[in-house]
Amino acid sequence: MLRSSVALTIVLSLLSLVSIVFLGMEAVGTDWASLLTDETWRDSLFMTLYVVSVSTILSLIIGTWLARTAVQQKWRITSSVIRIPMFVPHIAAAYLILLLFSGPFGSGWIEANERDYVTVILTYIWKETPFVFLMMLGTYEQLNRGYLETAKTLQLSPVEQFKHAEFPFLIKPLLDATWIMIAFVSFAYEVPALLGVTYPKLLGVLAYERLSTGLYLEASEPYAVALVWTWVVGCGVCVSYWLTSSIRRRIERGVKR
Repeated sequence: MLRSSVALTIVLSLLSLVSIVFLGMEAVGTDWASLLTDETWRDSLFMTLYVVSVSTILSLIIGTWLARTAVQQKWRITSSVIRIPMFVPHIAAAYLILLLFSGPFGSGWIEANERDYVTVILTYIWKETPFVFLMMLGTYEQLNRGYLETAKTLQLSPVEQFKHAEFPFLIKPLLDATWIMIAFVSFAYEVPALLGVTYPKLLGVLAYERLSTGLYLEASEPYAVALVWTWVVGCGVCVSYWLTSSIRRRIERGVKR
């Protein structure tokens, strides 16, 4: 079992390295000065950062709260219901949001294809919250209640109780969920292509369109953007885990004892 896990880790690592090498080869010849000053790419990057940040933060908050409440209140049936959106494809979820907020049967209070990407964000929250919920559910089910009881005995406020008795144990699953969602949403295509606007497009949609249309001659730019974003996400993962390594080691030693 251990050997198979190590082999799988090695294979996945090699696939990541191969992907980076491929992007680097395809990005050869990119005019970096032109790329950095391209207003279309810049606006797309800012809009992508906005959608990724709002979707990820709200999904983490809602998913963590649902997992915490489900364990404390023993919501068995509700826990099963929360997982349902995970079985709905993203394109189907986007179409449901489109029907909900536009057309003759829509609510009308939020228009689809609006400039602020609210419908795109709502779709990602609906889809990714169950993922966060499952990531956090196992942690809360195994959480040592003694820490929380100690915090209550010390008469700490609810915020302080969460900060000292729960949050340290949530750091690793929160980081895992955060970077998985960032990597997925930042270059996703289906949802923003269906619910997004003509300008500014998200990075995934803009890159695909510039690669798939014969009118665009500088095909290396989308690969260069993907390469830079891959390095940014990779460095973010390494830095965040390095900054939290000491507290995670202390927690692991405490749990083992």
